[in-house]
Amino acid sequence: MRTAPFQKAVWGIALVFSLLLPSAGLAGPHGSRKQDKVDSALRDRLRFGAAQPVIVRAKPGHRASVRNKVAAHTESYREHKSIDAFSARLTPGQIRALAHDSDVDGVSYDADIVGFASTPAGTVDTASIVKQMVGVGDWFPGSSMAIAVIDSGIAPSADFDTRILGMYNFTNGAPGILTAPYDDYGHGTHVAGLIGSNGSSSNGKYAGVAPGVKFLALKVLDKKGSGRTSDVISALEFVVANKSTFGVRVVNLSLGHPIYESAKTDPLVIAVENAVRAGLVVVVAAGNYGTNPNTGLTGYAGIASPGNAPSAITVGAANTNGTVDRSDDRLAPYSSRGPSWYDGIAKPDVLAPGQALVSADASGSTLETSYPGLVIKSGNSKYLKLSGSSMATAVVSGMVVMAIEANASGALKRWQDYQITLKKSQRTTFVPPPELTSNAIKAMLQFSATPIHDEYDVSYGPLQQGTGMVNGLGLIYFAYYSDTTKSPGEYWMTLTGYPYSSYYGATNMAWSQSIIWGTRILAGTSVTDVNQYGWAANVVWGTGEDGNVVSGTADDDGNVVWGTAADDEGNVVWGTTIPTSLDLTWSGNATWTNNVVWGTAAEDWEANVVWGTGLVGYFNGSSVMWGASAEEDGNVVWGTLNDGDDDLWGASADKVTALGVEGGAL
Repeated sequence: MRTAPFQKAVWGIALVFSLLLPSAGLAGPHGSRKQDKVDSALRDRLRFGAAQPVIVRAKPGHRASVRNKVAAHTESYREHKSIDAFSARLTPGQIRALAHDSDVDGVSYDADIVGFASTPAGTVDTASIVKQMVGVGDWFPGSSMAIAVIDSGIAPSADFDTRILGMYNFTNGAPGILTAPYDDYGHGTHVAGLIGSNGSSSNGKYAGVAPGVKFLALKVLDKKGSGRTSDVISALEFVVANKSTFGVRVVNLSLGHPIYESAKTDPLVIAVENAVRAGLVVVVAAGNYGTNPNTGLTGYAGIASPGNAPSAITVGAANTNGTVDRSDDRLAPYSSRGPSWYDGIAKPDVLAPGQALVSADASGSTLETSYPGLVIKSGNSKYLKLSGSSMATAVVSGMVVMAIEANASGALKRWQDYQITLKKSQRTTFVPPPELTSNAIKAMLQFSATPIHDEYDVSYGPLQQGTGMVNGLGLIYFAYYSDTTKSPGEYWMTLTGYPYSSYYGATNMAWSQSIIWGTRILAGTSVTDVNQYGWAANVVWGTGEDGNVVSGTADDDGNVVWGTAADDEGNVVWGTTIPTSLDLTWSGNATWTNNVVWGTAAEDWEANVVWGTGLVGYFNGSSVMWGASAEEDGNVVWGTLNDGDDDLWGASADKVTALGVEGGAL
């Protein structure tokens, strides 16, 4: 049974953190046995004996064989060709049989998906004020493209006029059924409003960031705000297959589930990475798992899936206290902090306003009727006030839309200026240049972000804020002036000498002037002034170090294997091929500065818990529970889990630097 995702706490979903004892014939969560192909959530459920919704991944080249084996167990299954997988409901015996099958790469729980919104408190931030707080004006409305909002739907209104291109229903395993736009839960409409409401119903007061963008609505959350991972994967596959038809360049995922396995094998992460490889920019919520509801203490490693996808732009939430000035901006307590569970990926990438945002309301929706106190009336229209990383993600999606349009506009202006210098006989027809890649846009977002600090004037660390609060003016500057016709390794900025700071209110905020690549911080103006090799669409963000494009292993032909190869031939996990002639040398004066590392010293965590000694667990439908502790005082620290014979995070504090940037605590 799926659980209602909108509970009293900020979590939106309920979890149980357990020790996840292995089922018969299966190794533990980090066991090294080859037959251990079942994720932590599913392994825990096998002991109950009931059939479970699962996603079965085939090894490359073995999809037909696995299809036949799944079909032998059930006639009701769905194929996910892009990730060589099948979703179905199977018994524990059937799951174990597939887990031991040599053609099967892994079996994952088809986890419950929810949106990351909560009942807010504090100052009301209208969407128009949000635009000021992220430093964007009415420059590039996004009219040239569409954004795919994978959520609970979008309720049509004057605020979206005729810009909803279509809505397709994927809930409960539906195959993407075309339907009239609606939203019986309300989350998707609120998200879409922050992205691109035109504000006509409120005289512009609640206009979105990109008020001209078109919408493709993919419904994966039902009336109760719940869905399945397989529904989201199907929606992502639909967007990739139809992105040219609808003109989609950006995907918004203000939803997710707790991490149950490595990003290398997580079906949802793989689907997101495939979407990025296909040329889409995928913006994902970090999650609302930042505070222990029992103790009120903040904790780390709460990033949700697919926020752990390396190439996604993962957004955490900030509380701006309703002001444009950033001196009082704070990390929202509920916003999930990094690193990601299992893999230790440094997330979130950036922060954006997410506290008490007012946006479009879906009349009669579950959120509206269940929480009438969140409804705000403006004339004859109603709006909804919500908080969460869902809202912050929508704000950034709108900014990304603006950046893509700014880049295209800058290219056209440069061509026009050049044509003026030519004789009429020499003038040419404009040919649109290559579009900005997702990696390039993420780099621009991170480099131009402004770090913020807590109430004690101590700057938040990279596992709390990424590189800082998004800065629209800086993002648009980079996007407009970058010439994508330049080859990798060449300078592509057509305007230089920018002060690398922006005024917010009376405060001049310095940009971070850095990006987080893997577990290292890369700084220097050429990070963005040069069209770096790392911005290529087929490079997984964070892979490689010091000029080598590898993450895990690579074969002799230069095929990147992100994580463990499926077989002895070194099959590529993401389907990404990097030519041997291409090395990831950071051109110009880009330099490595500090490492983003995290250790096991309890004193460095103070009283902060880190999700328990088990792995993020399963829904129990009522409350959030935290796992048993390895320490008598209830504090759990990294380094207590083993992966075979090696400590996962280091056996002792003297082996690694304490959590945070090397040389300084968070």
